[in-house]
Amino acid sequence: MFDNRTNVLITNDYRQGIDMSLLASEIIETDSSWNSMIMPYVSVDAAASQNKDAWAQVVLSIANRNTFSESASRIITVDLTSDESIVEISARLRLLFLFINRGQVSNSASVAPCFAQDTYPAMLALVKTLEGAGMGEDWSPDGARSIRIGKAKHLFVSVDMPIADQSPSPDTFLEIIQSHQIDVSWYDQCVYPRASTPGLTTVMFGVPDNSDPHYSTSIFKRERLRNLSGRPGGMHFSSQLGCSVLAAV
Repeated sequence: MFDNRTNVLITNDYRQGIDMSLLASEIIETDSSWNSMIMPYVSVDAAASQNKDAWAQVVLSIANRNTFSESASRIITVDLTSDESIVEISARLRLLFLFINRGQVSNSASVAPCFAQDTYPAMLALVKTLEGAGMGEDWSPDGARSIRIGKAKHLFVSVDMPIADQSPSPDTFLEIIQSHQIDVSWYDQCVYPRASTPGLTTVMFGVPDNSDPHYSTSIFKRERLRNLSGRPGGMHFSSQLGCSVLAAV
């Protein structure tokens, strides 16, 4: 299904020891309906159903970013359950922003703790979602871990396998996957200096589990608490279905 452009995204540092077929086998199928691409169906009995509201807020935040004050930015935190997957929703978010920004210079990014478990499947999921949306001929690799449509570019970053990249800082959308496993000190040193562009929307998905030793020092715990405390420009979506907290804006 994938062509040589997909292989271009695979650099020598992670060809070693990674079974591509195993990583790709669990990617969720998508269809070609743009209606479902914009607002994907999530079953009502799944814990992920509350993420529909989070999805809508992210889309609105991006669409309205030019109406915010010059210094405004949005930080959205979303609770996940330990067994919950957001592969499909995240891939559709990336596709949507690449598509709507294809006519202008736009940079977005995904940050994840583990290349093999998080980043690589996310890259393949985006490629497959592009194929399912009938856009298989519209994208191209741009660097070791980035995908471009027109003038819009999305970069993938891994904590455990960093690469030298001179891409511009994200100015539209920044997604932090498994943010409960990303240490706050690493984030502040490696991500925050490039994640403070005015108008940027940052979305952090994480599991609020105090029994997880990574959670206590994670960027998700800190930003989640700040949103729950009423941070300007912040919004939190609880793991309880239909529950969200809108901070002052």
